[in-house]
Amino acid sequence: MNVLLLTVDSLRADRVSPETMPATREFADGSVEFTDCVANGPSTPASFPAIHASRHFGGTSGLGIPPRESDSDIRTLAETLSDAGYATAGYTDNHFASGSYHYDRGFDALYDASGRTEAGRLKQFVQSNLDKDGPVFRTIERVYNRADALLAGATGAEDEYERAESLNERALNWIDDRDRNWFTWLHYMDAHHPYEAPPEYQRRFLDEPLSLSRCRGLSRKGTHHPDEVTDEEWELIRGLYDAECAYVDDQFDALLDALDERGLSEETVVVFTADHGELVGEHGHAGHPPEFWEGVIRVPFVVSHPDYGAETVDGQVRLIDVAPTIADAVDCPPAENWEGASALAVADGDVEAREYAFGDVGRQVDYGRCYVRRADGWKLLRHADDGEFCFNVRETPAERPEDDRSGDTPEYDELSAALDDHQERMRRLREEGSVGIDEDEEMVEEHLRDLGYLE
Repeated sequence: MNVLLLTVDSLRADRVSPETMPATREFADGSVEFTDCVANGPSTPASFPAIHASRHFGGTSGLGIPPRESDSDIRTLAETLSDAGYATAGYTDNHFASGSYHYDRGFDALYDASGRTEAGRLKQFVQSNLDKDGPVFRTIERVYNRADALLAGATGAEDEYERAESLNERALNWIDDRDRNWFTWLHYMDAHHPYEAPPEYQRRFLDEPLSLSRCRGLSRKGTHHPDEVTDEEWELIRGLYDAECAYVDDQFDALLDALDERGLSEETVVVFTADHGELVGEHGHAGHPPEFWEGVIRVPFVVSHPDYGAETVDGQVRLIDVAPTIADAVDCPPAENWEGASALAVADGDVEAREYAFGDVGRQVDYGRCYVRRADGWKLLRHADDGEFCFNVRETPAERPEDDRSGDTPEYDELSAALDDHQERMRRLREEGSVGIDEDEEMVEEHLRDLGYLE
């Protein structure tokens, strides 16, 4: 049995809908869909240890995962399947999901599009030499946005990231050359800001398509200056995001069609998920800040298996369950130290929904930004200096300030104790010596800038 893992950066669960992503919605309707899957972090660096190594971000010092030679206790999904005889390949255009952070462990080939041209380095030079911290930024911002777009055109990289269509082609070419079972992972970046979908997709959600400089300018404003975004601009940002999701929908559908044309559909397990969600105006934010609102942590999780029919599973599962689920789907023993468990056991009714889900981020605040979410919808968010928030997201999904129950409900005490225990366990794991990439390294700041997290 082959395995295709498709992760979409920044795809929130509610966009897998007939209006925005009809093909993916149809795929989910015919598969095992976990409707209450939550991410274990609000960003790629925080989520990918969970996806690839079934490990919480807070259990490793630094970013990524340790190199294999320094930490044999951590096992990746690719390593596990490779040891079982699978050919393995990955395709990404996100620095933080690349070999730079040791996610090449277990892959025979890992294509990292993030270093494909000079465009990234030229853009970095422009960004580093513009003073955007003071009042001068306001006068040069329009020039910068236009220069950024002109730079993209001059270097031949009109899109911020390599498009899903191109990654599909690369992966299918590799699959065509395999003569044994394969595991292929693709990470689409199209739904990550800045949202700059092709014009034909923008026309579905906007009156008229926007220029590249306008798309990128709106993205920077929404991400870095959300308090200055007008209602009209929020509508444009939402439309642009939906356009990117629609593009992803078409490309995922094309990938499934290509597998079907090759006669591989009945012998391939397909898993569709996302590393985290996205805010498009909720809580006064765009993008995915280091916070744990439902729009950020609720992600799609769909498993298509030839031996499983259509099923909707409402019980809570987590991204740390992805690797064990895939291993279970192909009858491969899970790695001993994986922290998750197969979600298929929840679908089969063998176990209850995951009682707790946890997420972490932020070495700079001593991992003080974290959350716990209970299977019944109660959730406690710790946002460091921004305070704590406690919600029942089943009853108050908008998570408004007036819905906060911090300190005035028994559920708060239980959630707080569970989160304390989790944080203490993560501290012990870090002290045991699992070390990734130091967050103070210059490379990390460059990658944060490239992905639009820093101005």
